[in-house]
Amino acid sequence: MTALGIQQQDNSAERAVSQAIGVGRILWGATTAIASKQVYNALGIAYPGSDLGVWIKAFGVRDIVLGAAALHPDSTVRRATLRAGIAMDLVDAVVVADAARRGLPRKAAMIGVALAGGTAAFAAFGPTLVRALRNQ
Repeated sequence: MTALGIQQQDNSAERAVSQAIGVGRILWGATTAIASKQVYNALGIAYPGSDLGVWIKAFGVRDIVLGAAALHPDSTVRRATLRAGIAMDLVDAVVVADAARRGLPRKAAMIGVALAGGTAAFAAFGPTLVRALRNQ
């Protein structure tokens, strides 16, 4: 296979992962931005009163923007978005784990760490996994 063929295959696997993460981020972001009270309730967290869930809505908008960037046609933008998302998701996982130590309900902590950590792992290792599966 030529270097060009390898690069095309790499871009294809990276694009597939980027698309999956982009769609997932947009769906999760829209859910948390639009139905923040229901998300809080599903996680077993009391919905905040005076701020009306502004923080979860802001995180939802952040995920919508990152999701849209992950779907960008330029591979440089997608790659930068995947890397930024990995860093952001790892920070989110650490923050959620710390919040659990401070009293965040176990269900919410487990879901938060699983979503953030799982997305970071998929972004980091997904392209390699996709390439391996395609080569079988």
